[in-house]
Amino acid sequence: MSALLVRWRIFSAAPHRMFFWTGALFAVVAVALWTWQQTSLFTPLAAPVLWTVPYAQAHAVLMIYGLFGFYFCGFLLTTFPRWLNAVPVPPALYGAAWAGYTLGAALCFAGLFASRGLVVGGVLALLAGHALATWGCARVLLRTPGWPLQQVLIVAGLALGLLGLAAAAWSFAGGSQTAYRAARWIGLYGYVLPVVFTVLYRMVPFFTSTVTPDYETRRSAAALPLFVLALAAHGVLGFLEFPGALWLPDALLLAVLLRELVLWRFWRVTGPPLLLILYVALAWFALAFALNVGESLALLLAGAPAPPFRNAALHALTVGGFGSLLLGISTRVTLGHSGRGLLTTRGIHALFWGYQAVPLLRIAPDIAGYWVPALAVQGFWAGWLWVLAFGVWLLGIGPILLRPRSDGRPG
Repeated sequence: MSALLVRWRIFSAAPHRMFFWTGALFAVVAVALWTWQQTSLFTPLAAPVLWTVPYAQAHAVLMIYGLFGFYFCGFLLTTFPRWLNAVPVPPALYGAAWAGYTLGAALCFAGLFASRGLVVGGVLALLAGHALATWGCARVLLRTPGWPLQQVLIVAGLALGLLGLAAAAWSFAGGSQTAYRAARWIGLYGYVLPVVFTVLYRMVPFFTSTVTPDYETRRSAAALPLFVLALAAHGVLGFLEFPGALWLPDALLLAVLLRELVLWRFWRVTGPPLLLILYVALAWFALAFALNVGESLALLLAGAPAPPFRNAALHALTVGGFGSLLLGISTRVTLGHSGRGLLTTRGIHALFWGYQAVPLLRIAPDIAGYWVPALAVQGFWAGWLWVLAFGVWLLGIGPILLRPRSDGRPG
């Protein structure tokens, strides 16, 4: 057997290997391109690039559907069957999904420089990969008696991701702003956030109980329905452009999240960084919802946005919450499913806590720009720190995904 075939068999032995490694590479490339674009606009340090599609729109679509697609598939196609005590997703299925995502990413990146048609083709390839991944989870659910609510919500969120990707392809093909807005709102509030919160609702209390003495797992049965309802309301109101009404669903999101954190007794968490980073991500989500409430109320009461908030809520959600979460969960799954246990090194500790500088540097100019307008456009420097953080993960932890399990077990 050739060395190349051996390496491929190791790499393709489990979904998380393929998707996490490629997802980390995607995180580096996608944000490096975005940050280069911003650097060229506001400094003489980078040459401007002529993109084939509006780059702000391409960045949003690539991050929502490309980045999260890789990480969601790596996590869900590995753990979803385990949650339901079901047969694992077949390698042919998750391998085909990975091929769709990887081809789609390559076509999108090439198309940004070469042609709009390649970008459209890339989004359609992402759509095909996402459809296969969604079916991989759906077929597990269909064979499970009772259809547990958590898994139903995850499959429903993935299915909405199909609709969002179709809208994104339409927007790039014909320049439809309505289609792009649909892709954006569906992506964040119909696809990403419902899946993320459902996973955290299941994972965080369980993980906390495994490392905290005398810890009783508690959850509110109403949390998931309320959260999904509030997210749906936010997405619809945002798409219909009623920002002054967003305070109500955002206040509900904040209340539900804070209640769950109290039920989970977050103040007792003194566990390993692999657990603490999840609570840090939840804190960023809470801050994002609170800032959204303030912004919406300012619009409702004063007829104008609250300037100090600017884009701070969006970046607290995406750079702070999502970024911390991706690093934390991908590290936990990589270590746990490699036979190495969950012990972390000083390097991993430094990566987790050092990463928190990224959202801080991204959000500070959003707020400070109200008083010093020249600072408002300086948040892009945080992008290079993002690239550094995910690059360090790819070089430091990524090689584990390319090696056999240390305990000799398959996967």
